[in-house]
Amino acid sequence: MSEPLVLEHASACLRGNPLGDPYRRRIEVHLPPGYDGVRRFPVVYWLPGFGAHPSLGNRSLAFGGSVGDRLRRAMTNGVVPPALLVVPDCTTSYGGSQYIDSAACGRYAGHLAEVVAEVDRSFATLAEPAGRAVAGKSSGGYGALVAGMTSGLFAAVLAFSPDAGFEHCYLPLLPAALDTVRAAGGVEELLARRDTGPHDVPFMVAMSIVAMGMCYADTPGTTPGDALPCDPATGLFRDEVWRRWLRHDPVRMLPGHAGRLAALALLHVTVGERDDYGMHWGARALHAALDAHGVPHGYREHEGGHHGIEHVFTGALALLWELWREDGACAA
Repeated sequence: MSEPLVLEHASACLRGNPLGDPYRRRIEVHLPPGYDGVRRFPVVYWLPGFGAHPSLGNRSLAFGGSVGDRLRRAMTNGVVPPALLVVPDCTTSYGGSQYIDSAACGRYAGHLAEVVAEVDRSFATLAEPAGRAVAGKSSGGYGALVAGMTSGLFAAVLAFSPDAGFEHCYLPLLPAALDTVRAAGGVEELLARRDTGPHDVPFMVAMSIVAMGMCYADTPGTTPGDALPCDPATGLFRDEVWRRWLRHDPVRMLPGHAGRLAALALLHVTVGERDDYGMHWGARALHAALDAHGVPHGYREHEGGHHGIEHVFTGALALLWELWREDGACAA
């Protein structure tokens, strides 16, 4: 398979961000079969999950190909419609940005919009919402949902195992995360392990909870310890902080954004029925809320968990034929 192209983008939105993270970011672009720079193609924006490399070019396992190879092969075989695959870099010092504008982390929703504009300038794309889909897994699935709710940039949203129903996907992780923080000697000591490791599962779970707090903080200068929904030393719950988290829950956001979601040409949510982090219960709650608000969508539970589900992506992205064949963007 061909190697992806990489654009270097100087982000105006991320310049001077609160964490001091780099504002120069890479944009990985996988070209579809038949791309010649003349014919215009639709674009799938892929948002990686928390802690993942901003790439579709890496193998998830020691054997088999990368997700990018898998999807491009599916395009060659006519299973998935030919489209550019674009991966933005929205990582932060804490591992992820949730692809939202955060007072404590930076303007990552704004950066995603910059990426869309940069790709349209640089490649032969269908430069309109009807020619764009946004997809992602876990935190990337969350980012796809929120982009569909708030941006108007995309006509299709495909969310795999998204963060939703925060009571289901975050609260059950909190006690173990606090144990890991305590064993490290505190939040700052945990953060010091970012460069030294070990980067095992307990560390990554604890870091994800710390990162979520920073993403959902609404005040510049919020410290990681203060962004947690409970005191990391005593466990005393902070209702006002948790309410701030919940304001970013797609299930809670839905009433204010149902109209925009209903206007999408395609909305599809997929989750494993045995998700390791309880995402299946959050997805079920989202599915029920979408039904309650009359938002057309597809919903599927597959046999699996949170990891090793790359094979699921191909089947879901094949749904884009319904959108792009009808619009004349892709030939059968």
